[in-house]
Amino acid sequence: MRTICDLAKLLLDFSNDDGIFQTPIPRVSIMRSSIPTTPELVLYEPAICVVAQGRKEARLNNQIYHYDSAHYLLGSVQLPVLGAVTEATKSSPYLCLRLDLDSALIAELTELCTKTSDSEGTTYGLNLGSMDDQLVDTVVRLTETLQCPQNIAVLSPLIERELIWRLLQNPQSHTVLVQMATANSRLRRIKKAITWLETHFTESISINKLASIANMGQSGFYKHFKDVTGTSPIRFRSHLRLMAARRLMLVEGYAAAEAGFEVGYKEPSQFSREYSKQFGLPPKHDSMRLKGNFQSVL
Repeated sequence: MRTICDLAKLLLDFSNDDGIFQTPIPRVSIMRSSIPTTPELVLYEPAICVVAQGRKEARLNNQIYHYDSAHYLLGSVQLPVLGAVTEATKSSPYLCLRLDLDSALIAELTELCTKTSDSEGTTYGLNLGSMDDQLVDTVVRLTETLQCPQNIAVLSPLIERELIWRLLQNPQSHTVLVQMATANSRLRRIKKAITWLETHFTESISINKLASIANMGQSGFYKHFKDVTGTSPIRFRSHLRLMAARRLMLVEGYAAAEAGFEVGYKEPSQFSREYSKQFGLPPKHDSMRLKGNFQSVL
């Protein structure tokens, strides 16, 4: 049976340097870092992250998730997360394989799963699970298809299907995947509100409107939104605004005041204050710091 060391060797072969590398396997990417990194606010997608070497942490509000070769990270919705590589060296870099989740495949396999699950139970946006030998073997075999490109189209969908099936058999990820696939689960209803916020973050919002989008009562919605995202709807919107403004300054060359106004801030002072609190530097200084390192924030 293949081991986590086999995965590390493969990921080294298919990542030439530090950075994020998209692979020919659909929705599969490789992340590599030879040094620990400072925490950065980034948008985590619904995905499973399997670490072959090193260690990383993801912070949602006051909750910290540490994941390494013994623990995978499963994300169920899009979330602004403070992420940082905490263990990495040049001789033993941080190596991670990420598979963005296919909701249609999850729904299909959930229909075949006989295990029961509570679709109204509490589910969080980020979840940790233990890597077992079978799961490791499946991830390694998926990565091995990169060695023979003509195998990817035929074998990788089959192995991805097996991987999702094994996650469904795992108590630590079963409930999350079932709620992702269940049409009216609390997670899916919160996801509707998150999706609305992602496209309307420049607008003013009310908890009542978001609760209506999620088809929930106001108090229940607020509680479950915080359960899933680790923060309030207003703070969640602020994270989205600040990340968007950062990209506008870094990629499009916007001035700080212009970027703040573009993402919905009416007062430059409020934008600068919230930006500095989130990123540790005023907008202009932070943008200058990042000019030489696009990878960390895009």
